[in-house]
Amino acid sequence: MTLKITNKTADAKKAFNAVSNQEGVKPEAVNEALEAYVTAIAEDAGKQVRDEYEELKNVTDNRVLEARGIPTLTAEETKFYNEAVKTGGFDSDVVWPETILERVFENLQKDHPILGIINFTPTVGRVKVIRARRTGVAVFGPLHKDLEGQLDAKFGASEFVQLALTAFFLISNDTLDLGPRWIDRFISLSLSEAVRDIWAEKVITGNGLDEPIGLLKNVDGALDETTGKPDKVSSGTLTFAKDKIVNELAGVMKKLSKFTYKVDKNDTGEIKYRKVSGNVYLIVNPVNYYDIIAAVTFANLNNVYGSNMPFINVENIIESIDVPENKLIAFVGGEYEATQSRPEKVYVYKETFAMKRATLYAIDMLGNGYPTNNDAANIYDLAFTADNSGE
Repeated sequence: MTLKITNKTADAKKAFNAVSNQEGVKPEAVNEALEAYVTAIAEDAGKQVRDEYEELKNVTDNRVLEARGIPTLTAEETKFYNEAVKTGGFDSDVVWPETILERVFENLQKDHPILGIINFTPTVGRVKVIRARRTGVAVFGPLHKDLEGQLDAKFGASEFVQLALTAFFLISNDTLDLGPRWIDRFISLSLSEAVRDIWAEKVITGNGLDEPIGLLKNVDGALDETTGKPDKVSSGTLTFAKDKIVNELAGVMKKLSKFTYKVDKNDTGEIKYRKVSGNVYLIVNPVNYYDIIAAVTFANLNNVYGSNMPFINVENIIESIDVPENKLIAFVGGEYEATQSRPEKVYVYKETFAMKRATLYAIDMLGNGYPTNNDAANIYDLAFTADNSGE
């Protein structure tokens, strides 16, 4: 169950994003907007957790609680939260159990359509990825033929440093009084809300310059020190017109079925093929989502409406405010790797002061993300006719 945010939180989020994106903005203005946003999240999360606590405090069946989003804690987690209750907060010197953040990102993948179609992997500060290219693990040949050469493979290693992701959460003394299981529920709701949007945005738009590489970017392009990775070139135009949609979407599927596999950045690569049926997602701006839905919606003889299109499930069309209007990303599900560590550091954030009887914490995590290959996603332009009839 996700955090049910109020208009106050939604407005505070918009205000904070607006201030953060301004050039030359004073730190005081950013801190003020941050305080308002984090406070709003804490108020919404605190109210939701207290309401759930009052409703479920006498429930002892773990299956019922887990179904409502209240997980059974491990012994390590229970000890960690009990220490927080005892000391009245989180000690910056105490290492957080890995499972707490793992659960946050599991929930993110369940709750957010963009994050649900990528791979999140718990990790540490520096990761080395080993890739190998060979034809297979079984080889036909003469009986007892020397195996030398048959199992040869080209190996490559790419190493990337995790990037800092700082999130904030405000926790009140009243919430600490509810006990470990409910503190965990509050932390999960608060951190999920705090990091959901930034991850969803960077999976799409990240330029690789001190941030993940997004699906809109050319992974193999040179990294400019100012602008990062270059944008992908459009693969063509989609109209979704009735007399064109079959060939257009067949072309999308065919193009994604072929990719270049590289073991490292110095490898020229090898052309490979993959099955993409049922696993292609179309990611579009919300205004274009309805353009597409209108184009593929029909009425039967009983005037009952339904939506259908060739090769790709309508449910696989995903809205994203981070995709430019009149652009479409065709993406093979799972072909994006995101890594996230447990908190490297948790500390009281003293630059701003929020509500009374509460403490604002900054939590530093490490994470990064990138498409598994440059053909994991293709970009298309959208051009709709008045009725998309193709006439």
